[in-house]
Amino acid sequence: SRNIPALKLADKVGIRAVIAVAHRFGITSNIPAFLPVAIGAADITLAEQVGAYSVFPNDGIRIAPHYIRKVTQADGVPLDSPNAQVGEVISVETARTMMTLLKAVTDHGTGAAARKLNHPFGGKTGTTNNFTDAWFIGFSPSVTCGTWIGFDDRQPLGKGEQGAKAALPMWIDFMAAAIVGKEDEAFPADGAPKKHLEVAADAGDAADAAAKGQEPDANDQADGETDGKAKPANALPPAVQIDDTSDTPTDSPADLPAQKTAPMVRPRAVRPAVPPAAGRLQPPLSPEPN
Repeated sequence: SRNIPALKLADKVGIRAVIAVAHRFGITSNIPAFLPVAIGAADITLAEQVGAYSVFPNDGIRIAPHYIRKVTQADGVPLDSPNAQVGEVISVETARTMMTLLKAVTDHGTGAAARKLNHPFGGKTGTTNNFTDAWFIGFSPSVTCGTWIGFDDRQPLGKGEQGAKAALPMWIDFMAAAIVGKEDEAFPADGAPKKHLEVAADAGDAADAAAKGQEPDANDQADGETDGKAKPANALPPAVQIDDTSDTPTDSPADLPAQKTAPMVRPRAVRPAVPPAAGRLQPPLSPEPN
C-alpha cells in the first residue's frame, strides 16, 4: 500500500488509460478522469470490485458475473440458459504478476490475519477517509469474495475501523467454509500452463469489440460512461476507497491527454469458480494487528 508510486505511474501513462483498463475489467460505475482515481477516489460497487478481482486467479480471463448457473426441469433435463460473457482482459503473465503482489497482502501485509486458515490467498484491504467504509477483496485459487461494511449515509464506523479490522473477519468466516474440500489447491507455479476453465461462453460485446478494434471513447472515459451501461439499481452503496496507509488522497486533479489502450479480448470457453454452500458461519475471528 504505497500511494505515491501509484499516482506517479498513473500520471506517466495517463489517467484515461488507467480508466480504459478499469472498463476492460468490467467496471461500469462513473470514473472521472482526474489523478486521485489512481488511489481509489471513485465510487465502485462491491459487485464490480469482486468481478474485477476474479480476473487475477483466472489467469487473465474475465467471466461476467451472473446469478443463475443453470435451470433444470423436474426430470433433470436442463433448459437452455444464456451463456456467460467471457473475454481475456490481461495476459496470463500480467495476471500472475498481480497475483504474486496480492498474495503478499495476506502473507505478511494488512490481510495477514487470513494466514490462520493455512490456505493460499491473495487480496487487498481498503479504508476510506474518516473510516466511513472498510473493504476486503480477496481470492483463493478457485473462489473470489469481497466484503464491505459501512453506513448508507457514510457515517464514520469509528476510529481505527480499517479494512483489516472491520471487513477482513467477515471474509475469513466465509472463506473458511468456501475452501472446505479444497485443501490441496494451489496457485500456478512459474512456467505452469495457462489455467484451463470451462463454461458455455457468449463472446457478446467482447467479440464485437475485438472484431472492430473498438475501445472506450475518450470522452466516455472522461465522463466515466460505458456505452449506456448503468450501475445496477440494487448495488451496494459505493464509497471512495483509498489505501490503508493514508487517510488523505491527493486532491490535485490532472486532466491528461487520452492515451489509447488496445483491447485484449479473445473469448474462449472457461468455467467460473463457484464456492460450495457456506453453511453456518462461525463467530468472527479476531484479526492480527496491522
